[in-house]
Amino acid sequence: MNVFKRMGDIISSNVNSALDKMEDPKKMINLMITEMEDTEREIKVSIAEKSAELDSIKRNISSADDTVKRWADRAQMAVDKGNDEMAKEAIIEKRNALETLKALEANSATIENIIISLKEQLSEVSAKLNEMKAKRNDLLSRANAAKEKIKVNETLREADSIKYAKRFEELQSRIEKWEAEAKVFSTTQP
Repeated sequence: MNVFKRMGDIISSNVNSALDKMEDPKKMINLMITEMEDTEREIKVSIAEKSAELDSIKRNISSADDTVKRWADRAQMAVDKGNDEMAKEAIIEKRNALETLKALEANSATIENIIISLKEQLSEVSAKLNEMKAKRNDLLSRANAAKEKIKVNETLREADSIKYAKRFEELQSRIEKWEAEAKVFSTTQP
């Protein structure tokens, strides 16, 4: 059971190590900035669409307001002429036009609130994007420095390892052997 846990730990360690080597901070930061720019663009498009919709609703509100006034005038004219039936019809139409006007005004208020909310989101996203762009170079410098430190530490760790110590001892004994041979040759010559 313990063997499987150790094998799992080894595999996990190797996978994490491979992922760390594949992960390029510059690409990751640029990807995040690109995603933020896309989000910013999408919000701007949404604001433009909602603004166009609001303009259309305002035109409809103006038209509905004109319709309400027109039916009010017709009702007044019918009352002035003593035509009660026509006055009732005009009042009913005026009431229908008022309901339409109120619905359009409510819809306009809702869209205005949506636009305000989108503009606030746009402001937040733009601020975050500018912050990310400002920090990009600092983060890349820090990432490169950290990678260099890791590389230096690995080299130092390898230099301290038994393998290098053994090779160093072999080299030292070879040099001592050469020195001994050189001493022997220098004493044997007249």
